[in-house]
Formats: sequence, structure tokens, C-alpha cells
Amino acid sequence: MGRLAIRHRLTPKLERVGGHIGYDVRPGARRRGHATAMLAAALPVAAALGVSKALLTCDETNTASRRVIEAHGGLLVAADGRKLRYLVPTAV
Repeated sequence: MGRLAIRHRLTPKLERVGGHIGYDVRPGARRRGHATAMLAAALPVAAALGVSKALLTCDETNTASRRVIEAHGGLLVAADGRKLRYLVPTAV
């Protein structure tokens, strides 16, 4: 259906484009809630790794990913004209 990556440490590049959690859903499986479920499952894992606020990035044009991130409490902290950077709490 897709992939999920959880990173407990960030390189300078991942701080700009990537973040602590990355997910991708294949086109044929989109719009079924998989990305929402993947991010929900990843947040407690990130918390267990010591990440209190996970950095997530997405393209400004990716409204579906923006909605997923914002539904999980994502706070927009930066936009550079191409990428959006959000901080998402890992614990409820």
C-alpha cells in the first residue's frame, strides 16, 4: 500500500526536506485513510524514540498530506515557497 519511515535523528538535509516521519501511499490506494492510519501509528513510535515533536514536511501543493498532518495536530512552522514544515506532537 505504501511506505512509512521514522527517523529519530535528522541530518541537515532531513531538517529541510524529510523530517522525522515520512509516508507515501501508492496511487491506487489513496483516499482510503491509509496515510492517516500510518501517521497515527508512527507518532507513538517516534515518542518512544525520544521525539516529543515530530518534524514533517510536504510539498505546498500536496493538500492531501497537509490535511493528514493537520488532522494530527500539525502546526505549520515554516514555508519556503515549495515545502511546508510542520511540528506534530507525538504524545496525546
